[in-house]
Amino acid sequence: MPKQVIDPEKLVSQAYAIASRDGISALSVRKVATACDIAVGSVYGYFPTKADLTAAVLTRFFDENLSDELCAVRPGERFTSYVRRFREALCAARADMSVDWFAEMRRLPSGEQEALEAVRATMLTHIERGLMRVLDADEAVDRSRLVGPMSAEALCRYVLRAVFASLAEGDECETLFALLDTSLYDDTVEEKDAKQ
Repeated sequence: MPKQVIDPEKLVSQAYAIASRDGISALSVRKVATACDIAVGSVYGYFPTKADLTAAVLTRFFDENLSDELCAVRPGERFTSYVRRFREALCAARADMSVDWFAEMRRLPSGEQEALEAVRATMLTHIERGLMRVLDADEAVDRSRLVGPMSAEALCRYVLRAVFASLAEGDECETLFALLDTSLYDDTVEEKDAKQ
């Protein structure tokens, strides 16, 4: 009997479909094996632990939902507008899921949480660098305000964590956006629009 060829991308795709439908906490190696019509041990050959499989699913989520278009800085776009657009894209991705992964992740066993945190840390660092590029490209920002605890690095790190916390807790970010507008610009978007 010839050895069965297993496509690791198919495994991740099936795992992602299961997690999107049933929730990330419902994901199991056995369910993925059944969905792919292969032996459970075959899945373990590519993903030694459930935590590894869960991490691959989270990586797929970021890859699919942080598109090139979202990562592009629009000419004249303010940092606050970009952050709003970024959060809206994540909200839309979350709305497409049957179960809210952001809320579920906090309830996963510690091994899975650690694996997810490793993936998430890498993604957050990447996204943070992207936010820095957006902030740097925003010509309306008063650069003299980006010092100390409001340095560009600290601000982008804080903004990113605040956006993800708002998703996990189901909160809005309007206060964050208002604080960004007030602290980064001489005038707010509304004041600018009223002057024109």
